[in-house]
Amino acid sequence: MRELFEQMSQSIASGDSFVLSVIIDSSGSSPRDSGAIMLSGPQGRIWGSVGGALAEHRVIENAGELLAQRCGCSLRRFSLDVSDDGPLRADATGADSVDAVCGGEIAVFSRFIDAALAGLADLIQKGIDCFSEKESSWLIIGISDSSADAAAPPGADDIPSLCLARTRGEICGAIAAVGIQPPDIPALLAEKPKCADQGGRRWFSLPLTQAGFVYVFGGGHVAQELVPLLDRLDFRAVVFDDREEFTRAQLFPNAVKIIRGDFTRIGGSLSLEAGDYAVIATKGHRWDFQVEAFALASPARYIGVIGSKKKHAFVEGQLRAAGFTHEQIHAPRVHAPIGIDIGSKTPAELAVSIAAELINVRHQSQPV
Repeated sequence: MRELFEQMSQSIASGDSFVLSVIIDSSGSSPRDSGAIMLSGPQGRIWGSVGGALAEHRVIENAGELLAQRCGCSLRRFSLDVSDDGPLRADATGADSVDAVCGGEIAVFSRFIDAALAGLADLIQKGIDCFSEKESSWLIIGISDSSADAAAPPGADDIPSLCLARTRGEICGAIAAVGIQPPDIPALLAEKPKCADQGGRRWFSLPLTQAGFVYVFGGGHVAQELVPLLDRLDFRAVVFDDREEFTRAQLFPNAVKIIRGDFTRIGGSLSLEAGDYAVIATKGHRWDFQVEAFALASPARYIGVIGSKKKHAFVEGQLRAAGFTHEQIHAPRVHAPIGIDIGSKTPAELAVSIAAELINVRHQSQPV
């Protein structure tokens, strides 16, 4: 999601207006779920996707119309089923039907956003800042359809209702439409994308970040493959190592922070909280023990340790001697060996297996 805000920032810096399109509802076997988002500009799709194929093509076409008008919004429903009478038609519910084998349905909201809009650059920058701060955040969008906008008084809905919100319900950036009351923010904050009706208007809440960092202990080959992958998956990675050559900024341009510290005194540099993940890939058994002991004593939701069964048995012996119980060492949050078993051999393959496991854990439990 950070790329979304970075792309919007680039667009407005160039003076280019754009259309923001987001799936606000999905059902059945649709290719993308609620919350999938896309930016379109004068040349077509800029970033993201709302599912590809003909439905996305129609959304891009509609975005082109909004860009030509330099105002407005639209709410379109697409029925994704196979037809014998052409690629696009209206089904019994009024949704456009496109040839697809999914059999689902999506509702896509699109809104024109003027690059010159007052306050937009500040809101986008605050959105970027959310990805380096240890707090959950959401983008909240005011939803309306083209018919409602057409019936509104001139200028009543020319400015998009957008705001950023934090865990405590704080609005940290907002652009409010004329005459539109701001929503009850806490009621909109959820672990997953959510639509809600408030004050005669529909609002869509899209989670941007969820509290918690992935702390990667050890900046070696696996970390160098893993950190950029985590960034693409909207995880925020922090790298910790005691070696200067493995804490250089050039190695981890995607990390939100790089810490050069002492493995025997990790607590002096950071603390692991309930939403955090610990990936332990240090330079040896001794340091793995130090980090795992630190992680086990924390409420971190995930602890993953790289290494062979022999290495894990050795470290377990040290942990037992330090007073940790079998139940603590083998708790469900502890993954040793780390990663989903895909037969990984190379650092890149191991990074994929770790990232897959982190995705699975994130989807199982996303505390607000």
